[in-house]
Amino acid sequence: MNRTVREIIAGKPAVWVKPNCSVREAARAMYDGDVGAVVVMEAGHLRGIFTERDALRFFAATRRNPYTIDVDAVMTRDPVTIPADTTAEQARGLMLAKGFRHLPVVDGDSVLGVVSLRGVAFDSSWPG
Repeated sequence: MNRTVREIIAGKPAVWVKPNCSVREAARAMYDGDVGAVVVMEAGHLRGIFTERDALRFFAATRRNPYTIDVDAVMTRDPVTIPADTTAEQARGLMLAKGFRHLPVVDGDSVLGVVSLRGVAFDSSWPG
């Protein structure tokens, strides 16, 4: 069976932060939510995504203070999104083609959650 991403993320709302929260706060939100990415929301609109990869690059490659740098400065702006009726196979294909590990799932202007490559890896007929 090839489920939709809506089914995969059911009961797992997106963890989100505001653009002006610190990188440290965004990393803490990921830790507390046990997720690999947070969506960055402002006035109900998706502005970006901040992922484990972004955090690693920030912490490992810079000497900037994570307590004083806003997540807005290091997030991926205007991320690629997928509609909720996208199949796991389609989501996986897009992530592999684009080099993403996380994709926000939307229904119109609403962010329903974030699907991860790991979340779709064991669905459907994917042999990996």
